[in-house]
Amino acid sequence: MFVVKPDLCALADGRPLPHVYHHDGPGTCLCLWLPRKKEWVPQMGLLETYLAWTGEWLNYFEEWLATGEWAGGGEHPPPRKKRRRETTGAVNP
Repeated sequence: MFVVKPDLCALADGRPLPHVYHHDGPGTCLCLWLPRKKEWVPQMGLLETYLAWTGEWLNYFEEWLATGEWAGGGEHPPPRKKRRRETTGAVNP
């Protein structure tokens, strides 16, 4: 699930957002479930899963804005490491 408006990064006032997936596109990608644990499958209804989980996430986000503590539990995905480009011009075999 992506939140495009409002800009959650702007609301966070420079603090790193909790419980999100980092990506290169617009908006904020919410961490709602763990794919490796198959907490969601396509046969599940979106109203009872994605939409309900998004509302719950946004509620915890509002609380986090006020307190600085994430009360929503779950596992936080680790930040992606950026690949470094070789700047010397040398070619590796």
